[in-house]
Amino acid sequence: MKSTVIATIEFSFKGETVTPSTRVDLDPVMRNHNHLEVIYDKIAASIGLDSYSYQYDVLTMEEIVFSDPEGPVSAFVHNGKLDIDGFRDVWLEENITDAVRPIAKKYLKIDNLNEHIELKHALIESYRAGQLNPESKVEDDRFL
Repeated sequence: MKSTVIATIEFSFKGETVTPSTRVDLDPVMRNHNHLEVIYDKIAASIGLDSYSYQYDVLTMEEIVFSDPEGPVSAFVHNGKLDIDGFRDVWLEENITDAVRPIAKKYLKIDNLNEHIELKHALIESYRAGQLNPESKVEDDRFL
């Protein structure tokens, strides 16, 4: 499910206060390791700034205020703050579950991994182990 928030920053530059905000789809943001940098870039782009301006530097010195969350991120936005680490953990697990769900269906005839929580966790851990060492592929047809 898609997770979006409105990200807002208020900052002053040359005596003028500016309050840009934009709705941010967090799925592409979570795929990037520099989560906050991506959000700052999106807010800056909403008012026509690029990262090579003094205004951008001032903007990035201010804290982002998050509001109007939609989707799973709703549980992680409180009083204008986003628990990005907590959301990332849930987002990663959901994305990995989406990747292993077809495997459980194909080989084990399981449609709902949440009804088989131990298996779900085992598949998630297997996925993560494969991500740590993607070069170790099974070439033996007996295991396919």
